Amino acid sequence: MLLVLAGWSHFSSAQSIPARNMPAPEPAPAALAAAAPDSGAVLVFNGWYLPRYALRAGVADSTGALLSLFRKRRYAGWLYAVPLIAGLSLALPLSSTDRYGQTNVADEAISPPLGIAVLAGTVAGFIAHATKFNKGHLLSVDRAYAAGQPIPAKYRSQLNNSHFAEAAYIREALRQQMEREQLVRP
Repeated sequence: MLLVLAGWSHFSSAQSIPARNMPAPEPAPAALAAAAPDSGAVLVFNGWYLPRYALRAGVADSTGALLSLFRKRRYAGWLYAVPLIAGLSLALPLSSTDRYGQTNVADEAISPPLGIAVLAGTVAGFIAHATKFNKGHLLSVDRAYAAGQPIPAKYRSQLNNSHFAEAAYIREALRQQMEREQLVRP
């Protein structure tokens, strides 16, 4: 099923995805800038909103791609568990269980100074990562973009075709869901 979704998103949105060497998408029109920041937004992921987007030729769904970027980067935060586990195993004494069920705890840790350094670096990296891709930053970038300012370079440089494809997929899924909900209402 994942292959079908990946193929569908690749072929259905290939025409609407801007190439890497094309100029940046033009800013949102003034009519959208006058709207409230969350007007027409739809809840899609853990309290995050997908702002309204009117499909037009030559204008990419930058707000949807930003949401996709932030969502993917926030989800990738679990990768910080790997150096956290390594740092803990270096800083704390390890225990093992023999074949008789007896637990043996080492007298000392492998390398407490190195373990503490790895732990400190991991925690600092996780905090920096989490603050860069938080909901407040996404909303402020969306509001600034709706007001006509360009997307900051630190986010714009990270956007790629997969983010635009996921935005198109999410928008289509939301459109279909809204159609179903309108049919169900009495």
